[in-house]
Amino acid sequence: MLSIFSATLASCSLPIRAPEQQNVFRFNSPNIQTPTIDSTSSESAFLIQMRTPRAAEGFNTQSMMYSRDALNLAPYRDSRWLATPAHMLGDVIEQTLLKQPWVAGVVPNSANAPVAANLSCRLIRLEHDIDGSTGKAHLVMSCLWTTPANHEVQGHLRFDQTQAITRNDATGFATASQQLVNQAVTQIINQTRAVIVKSTKANS
Repeated sequence: MLSIFSATLASCSLPIRAPEQQNVFRFNSPNIQTPTIDSTSSESAFLIQMRTPRAAEGFNTQSMMYSRDALNLAPYRDSRWLATPAHMLGDVIEQTLLKQPWVAGVVPNSANAPVAANLSCRLIRLEHDIDGSTGKAHLVMSCLWTTPANHEVQGHLRFDQTQAITRNDATGFATASQQLVNQAVTQIINQTRAVIVKSTKANS
């Protein structure tokens, strides 16, 4: 039986009790709404090309990783992510982009579609750092925006932040991770909009 617990985490990572008696957590899409883009052309919504984010070694599994020192990572035994964090991040970024009035769609491959920008991200680190009775979630990721035609760099973002964990367990880690994901995705959405605004002005 699947059971949802900790209802107070409605806006945070959602824990699910899996058949194998593991706690399973996922990321939710943050509620971000940005303004429309004023354009001199007929276009007011744009296509964005985005591939599933890549992950650094050690963070390309569904394991929820924790560390008690700087050199060693270990997975939680009875808790895991619903999918790999990079895959979930890709889904969250895409879902949040699709909420924006200036986004017509998100595609994995542009083919002959008139794409306004290419977005590629890489998950570098997502772990629960434990120091005695205190802990923090640490998320590091980078994103790159390039032009569809010649892959010229249009923008770059490196997100490297921590979030204190009030409860030093997997649920606390998932909740703090969701807060970091919200911050990172907000920056990604704003940067994507800024890249398209700049490109639109340059081509007008």
